[in-house]
Amino acid sequence: MLKSMTGYGQAQDHTLTISIKTLNHKYLEPKIYGLEEHPALELKIQELLGASFARGRVEVRIRSKRPQELAVTIHQEAARAYTEMLQQLIKELKLANSGVSLEALLRLEGIFQRTEESEEDLWEQIEPILKAAIAQAQESRQREGELLSQELSRLLKSMTQELEEIERQAVTIKPLYRQRLQERLREILQNSVALDEGRLELEIALLADRADISEEIARLRMHLQASEATLQNSESVGLRLDFLSQELAREANTVASKARDGLIAQRVIELKSLIEKFREQARNVE
Repeated sequence: MLKSMTGYGQAQDHTLTISIKTLNHKYLEPKIYGLEEHPALELKIQELLGASFARGRVEVRIRSKRPQELAVTIHQEAARAYTEMLQQLIKELKLANSGVSLEALLRLEGIFQRTEESEEDLWEQIEPILKAAIAQAQESRQREGELLSQELSRLLKSMTQELEEIERQAVTIKPLYRQRLQERLREILQNSVALDEGRLELEIALLADRADISEEIARLRMHLQASEATLQNSESVGLRLDFLSQELAREANTVASKARDGLIAQRVIELKSLIEKFREQARNVE
């Protein structure tokens, strides 16, 4: 089953909310927000994302609902040491102030300290929430992938129909084109030196071969069949579909330059339009 590269997932517990948004990108590009102070955990998240997604920009946002005031405490041992040193200094200098004020203590460095969870404890909390958010994002990508698969199959069917019309027209136009060449050459040469009939036929055959599009039609059919087979593959297929769409466009351009028939030209224009739509949709596939 195809997967889209766009999706969204979110999971949370009583203190953390983790959201994942995935977007189109040629390669896997993880972006993590909310763990700037824990680079080691960012690496762990990147490893988990690498195991879960093949391609796309993956934005992970981690938001904490923990009150900020709980993250700061008084360093009592530092306060006690400061107090003893200040009291000793007052005693030695025989200062009039015999006590140490709380206000003075709170201004000293190291009295306040930030309490943080260990990275191991934090990861134990993050990991299950992250995996749940990834699972939701994957489900979202699969749902959109089903729609993409249907649209790509429809476009392949339409391209195949256009190619069949081009082939039918090419079969009928080849003898007609040969006849037109014969008439045109004879018209040009009627008042000139006579040209050997065998040589004339050879020149006509060469010109007709230059306008022959049977090989391009065969290659277009081969690329369409390869694209259909790729859609049935459950592995990452986005890059292959993009490559095949480029090959389809190249062959269609060659047909357009070689064909000298108005009906074929119209069909090729429609075929090229379908190929471009196919390529745009294929770029959404993981």
